[in-house]
Amino acid sequence: MNISIDKLDDLNTTVIIDLEKQDYEENVEKELRKVQKNVAVKGFRPGKAPLGMVKKLYGRSILADEIQKKASDALNEYIQENKLDILGYPISSERVPSDIDIEGKENFKFAFDLGLAPALELNISAKDKLTNFQIEVGEKEIDEDIEYARKRYGKMEDVEVSEAEDIIYCNLTELNDEGVAFEGGIAEKPASLVANLIEDAALKQTLIGVSKAAKFQVNIFQLFNNNDTVISNTLGIQKEGVKDLNMNFELVVTDIKRRTMAEINEDYYKEVFGPEDFPANEEEYRARIKSNLENYYKNESDLWLDHEIGHLILDKHQMQLPDEFLKRWLVATKPEQYNAEDIEEKYAQERAALHRRLVVDKIAEAANIEPTEADIREEARIYYMGLYRQYGLTMMPDDNFLDNTINQRMGEREFVQQMADRVIYRKAYDAVKNMITLEPIKISVEDYFKHVNSHKHEHAE
Repeated sequence: MNISIDKLDDLNTTVIIDLEKQDYEENVEKELRKVQKNVAVKGFRPGKAPLGMVKKLYGRSILADEIQKKASDALNEYIQENKLDILGYPISSERVPSDIDIEGKENFKFAFDLGLAPALELNISAKDKLTNFQIEVGEKEIDEDIEYARKRYGKMEDVEVSEAEDIIYCNLTELNDEGVAFEGGIAEKPASLVANLIEDAALKQTLIGVSKAAKFQVNIFQLFNNNDTVISNTLGIQKEGVKDLNMNFELVVTDIKRRTMAEINEDYYKEVFGPEDFPANEEEYRARIKSNLENYYKNESDLWLDHEIGHLILDKHQMQLPDEFLKRWLVATKPEQYNAEDIEEKYAQERAALHRRLVVDKIAEAANIEPTEADIREEARIYYMGLYRQYGLTMMPDDNFLDNTINQRMGEREFVQQMADRVIYRKAYDAVKNMITLEPIKISVEDYFKHVNSHKHEHAE
C-alpha cells in the first residue's frame, strides 16, 4: 500500500491510496471461506459448495467491500497519525480520478478530497471593549407590567358594540365572484379576531363599532395580515391551499367579548402569586414586580452581551475556509437539505456557524474547557426549564421528574453531544468576558431597546 497527498493549497488536499493485491488478498480469502461455510448453492449441501464456485458467485462483491474498507481504514489512520484538522468528512476526489473498477484488475487507487481547518491564533485581549448594559426599571415599566397582569387576570364580559381591543367572534364564509356562498368552499367557519391587530387601516376601522349579528364582506388576506399560517390554521385547511382561496369572505359577528381589568385586592394577589406567599399591600406588590422585572432585564442584558461577544469573536478572527469543498460535502452528505440548485443560497448560514464554532473551539482549548457529566446534566436542566417556560408552564416540574427525564436522555449520544456543545459555548463566552474589558453603563428600558433595534437594523438581523 502506498499513501500520498496532492496538496492544492493550505485548506484543500487530496489523499491518494494505492492498494496492491497483497494488501487485501488475505482478507478477501477469509471472507470467501466464511461465506462458503454458510451459503446454500443449488446442487450442494449447505457449506459444501466448492470455493471456486463461491468465488464466482460472491467474489466481486466481497472484493469491492474489502478494498473499500481497507482504503477507508487507511485514510482514517493517516488523518490521525498526521493530526490533520479536517472539516466535515473526506469525499471522493473531483481533481484526482480514482481507479476502483474491479473487473480484471488487482491494483486499485482511491482519491479522497479533504477540507482542512485554517490555522487560528486567538486575537482577544483587554483592549477589546464591550458595553455591559445595566437596565434600570422605572415606574413606567412597573405600571405597564401591572396593567398587563390586571388584563390577564381580568374577567371576560359580553358587550354589544366592539372596541379596538375587544375579541370579535364570527363565522366566515367564502364567496364567489357574484358575492354568494362559494359551492364547496369554506362555509360558516368559526373564528375570532381583534380589530387592533389588523394592519389594514380601513378594515380595522370597519371592525370597530360593530354589533352582534353585523354582516359584511371582508378580504380574507387583509383580515389576517397576509399570514398564510394564520389563515390555514383559522380556516382548517392546508397551507398550500391558501393561495387558491377567493379573497372575498362574508363575516357574520356572533359574539363580542371584552376583558375587564382585575381589581387590585387580596383575591387578586392570591391569584397572581398563589395563596401562600402573596403581597400584603400595593407597595409590596410593586416592589415584587420591580424585582421580577430587574431579574428579567438582567437576563436580557446578559443575552445581549453574549450576542455582542458573538460579533466580536467573528470580527476579530476573519478566516478563509475550503468553501467549495464544504459545499460539495453538504450536498453529498445532506441531500435532504441541500442540492446543487440551492447550495449557494444556503451555504452562507452554514459557513457562519462553522466560523463561530472554530473560534469557540479555540477559546475552549485556551481556557481548558472540557464538559463534565455534571456540566452536561446542569445544562440539560437549564434546557428543560427554558422549554417548559416556552410552553407557558408557570409551575415547574419537581426535581425528581426533571432528574428522571434527564437520566433517560443521557443514554442518547446525540442529546449528550448537544448539551456538551451548549456547555462549551456558554463557558467559552464566559471566558471571553474575562479576557476583554466590560464597561458597565446604566440605561433605561426604552433606550436599551432603541440600541438593540438600531443594531439589528444595521446588521439586518
